[in-house]
Formats: sequence, C-alpha cells, structure tokens
Amino acid sequence: MDYIEYKDAKLQFVGIRKHFFRDKQYYVTVFQEYFTIGSSKDTQSPKYKIYLKLSTKINWNLKKLKDGVILLSFVFPYKNKFKTLCADPLDLLRFKDILNLKVTYEGIGDIYIPLLQIGKGSSAKVYSAQNVINSKVYAIKAIEKSFLNQTDKGSGLEAYNMEVSILKIISAYSSNFLILREIYEGDHTYYLVTEYLEGQSLSEEIERAKGLPDKRLPVQNIKIIIAKLLQSVALLHSHKIIHRDLKPDNMMFAKRNDYFTLVLVDFGLATIETLDKYLFPKCGTPGYVAPEVLTTNVGSKYTTKVDVFSCGCILYKLLTGRSIFNGNSFDEVLRANKKCEIDLKLPMDHHYITEDSINLLNQLLRKDPKLRTSARKALQHPFFDQISEYSTSLQASLLSTIKQHNLNLQIQCDEIMSQYNLDEEVINSEILDQELHQIQLPKLKKCNQMCELQSPQNAMFQFFQKEPLSIVRSNRLVDLASPRGDFFEGILE
Repeated sequence: MDYIEYKDAKLQFVGIRKHFFRDKQYYVTVFQEYFTIGSSKDTQSPKYKIYLKLSTKINWNLKKLKDGVILLSFVFPYKNKFKTLCADPLDLLRFKDILNLKVTYEGIGDIYIPLLQIGKGSSAKVYSAQNVINSKVYAIKAIEKSFLNQTDKGSGLEAYNMEVSILKIISAYSSNFLILREIYEGDHTYYLVTEYLEGQSLSEEIERAKGLPDKRLPVQNIKIIIAKLLQSVALLHSHKIIHRDLKPDNMMFAKRNDYFTLVLVDFGLATIETLDKYLFPKCGTPGYVAPEVLTTNVGSKYTTKVDVFSCGCILYKLLTGRSIFNGNSFDEVLRANKKCEIDLKLPMDHHYITEDSINLLNQLLRKDPKLRTSARKALQHPFFDQISEYSTSLQASLLSTIKQHNLNLQIQCDEIMSQYNLDEEVINSEILDQELHQIQLPKLKKCNQMCELQSPQNAMFQFFQKEPLSIVRSNRLVDLASPRGDFFEGILE
C-alpha cells in the first residue's frame, strides 16, 4: 500500500463499528480521492480503504428525534459486503458534504420526501422534494435506467458521462448555473438532486410578457437577461465548455421576478471544445443553432462561438417578439436555420430596435464564426451602457471567478479530454462501470433525416435534439407528516 500522507487529510473523525460482543472504535480519515478507516489516527495499515468514485455506493442510516432527523451511521461496500459505521451526526454531515458528487448514494427515500411533480418527459420526471435533515426543498430529476439501454454503440452512456462530468466542473458557480448536489441510484432509476429554482424559465417569462403593452419584456430587463447570459457563457467558454443547446427553455430564474438570478440549465448536449471528436456533432434546437453546426462534415469541429450565435437568436426573439428562423414544421425551421439568411434591416423604434441593438445582433449572428464576437467581448458593447454598473460588475465577477477556479477546472477538463479521446467503437470498461452509476442521461431525440439543402442528391445527415421536459403543476404527492416507507421509489419507478 502506498504511503498515506495524513497531513493532506480533508477530515478525520471517530466512528464506531458495532459488534455482537464488543464495539470497536476506528478513525475515519478523508482524502481527495479516498477515505481510510483504521484503528489509529495515522496508521499506514488501515483496515479499510475506499476510493471516491461514482461506482462506489454509500447508504445512510437516520434517526428520528423530536426536533428533526439526524444521520446515525453510514454503510460502505467492502469485498462484496456492506459495513456500517456509527459516528457523531455533525461529523457525518461534514463527511457527506465531501462525498457529494464523488460517490453514488442509495436510499433516496430515506433522505427526501417527494412533494410535487414539476416536470415530465418520456424518459425522466422532475419532482420537488424536501430533505428531512435540513428541511430544504430541492429538485430531483429521475431518469429511467431502461432508457440508458436504448442508445446505439454506447453513445448515450458517453453523453451521460460527459454531462455529469461537466456538471461537476460547474458546480462551483451557483450564481450562473443550476447546481448538481447529489447523485442517487434506485433499483430502476437514477436520481439527480439539484437546487430548487423558484422562478420560471425565460420561455414562460416571454409568454407572460405577451400580456404587456409592448407584448415583450421591458428593454431594461432584456439587457439584464442578456448580460447575465453572456457572462455565464463566457465563464463556460473560458474553460472550453460548449453548451450547444442555449435557448429560452434552458434559461431559468432562481427567484421569481428577479432577472439578475438567471441561471443556465440542461447540459445534456454540452461538450468540451478541445476533444478530438464531438459526440452528436449536429445537435441543438432548430431556430437557435449556429450554421456551422448544421453544415459540419464528419470528423470536423467547431468552436465555442456556436453558443454566441445562439445568444444572438435569443436576443433577437426578446427584442422583436418573434423567432429569427420561421417555419410551419420542424423540418422547415431546421432548413431555414441551416440556410441562415438573416435580415437585420429592422424598422427602428428607438426603444427595442436601436443602432446599438442592431449592431450587437450583427456581431452575435455573423455567419462566419471567425468574424463572430466572443461572449466576453460582447459584454463590453454599448448596448449595455444603461446598465453599465451591472455590466461592469459582471465582468469583474467573471474575471475574478475565472482566476480563482481556472487551475482546478483546467485539470478537470484535461481529465475529461483524456477520458473521451477514445476510438469510436470502444467504450472503456472502467468508464462504463462509472457511467452505470451516474445520473442525467439527456433525452436524445433522433429527428427525421433531411437532405442537404444544396442538393437533394447529397448524403443524408442526422440531427439530434433533446426532448424538453414539459412543465407540470400537480397536487402535493405526500403529506410531510406521513410515514415515507418506499413511497419515493414507488412513485418514480
């Protein structure tokens, strides 16, 4: 066994293994990549050494008190058996905070009480649920395991693994992205526990604004929304992450009626720019896709600038109240998007449509990605001058955040790149084992194949679009005072 450097430990606490004749005390020491359980504080021969990876499953035992619920012990795997260790509840909470996103938990029904079903798709459902330990409400996305087996050549599992890897990277940026908190596994379902967002999606806000005099959101709100969008996109791009599915549905507000709380969600199609080959290279949502994505050849690549184009499409919709690419069907919109004939000779109203707004649209929507502006540079545009104080603070925050997390994120991005530079037909068995215990495989919809627009005789191509979760407002699923039993597993599985 390698030498254990105890000075590098993140946490150490005392645990008790209960035996029939006599309980035994152990020291639990937690490091970056594993934790040890030994009879002394600095033993070089610990009895147990458990690596922190998503294929490691941890369960928690709880105890109900008059004033709440506490953690009593944790259960860990060892040589095809499960061992239980009791400890102080506060130590267990600290331990759990370190393990979050590094291992997979079991027994979600012990920790969370489902409240409302708030979203539904063909392969996933989203619930609000209350954590019985801290009483906070979270959102839980439940993914059916059966769906993971419906993709060809392991591509779905690869996308799934990529998404979780990216979600782990961006978990440090709670003001910009929907944050993943925990990963659970049930018999038939994987669970993604995220922060609960009180606000609506931008799509819902756009729809609600149709009742206003201008049938659009106020200009000042549009500027705040786009500035926050560009800041979040610039943050992604500083670490070579491409979202690839930016649209109003994937922009949500953490708080109601507070446009400063905009966060980006749904990284099911996200990728790393520097990968040798992209999974699902032609993907996104028609009407918001950069033209180079739709015209890319097999094996060719594009850059983070594809997200900038999507930002331009979103800004156009907010300013004009209509989509930039129109059609009566999915195919018609996709064809118009691919052709990318954009007319920005809009009638000036000196309110929504101004010289500054047209100029910014021109910079964001350049067909040639080499001539297209960057998200970071777009933040400096005069369009944002009337909210210059906010825009300046966004840029300062962006630079500070990038500087603070750059090294750590670069290391993680390098790990992802090395993990995914694989032969197309080969899935590493170790990665597959990890993927089987992860959450949030995007729902990939294989759309109708379309002929190349330049010539009907050209080869066909495939375009992938995530199926959106529909919004559901349902009745309360369970009385908080009722016993839980296996109710969570029952309603989801």
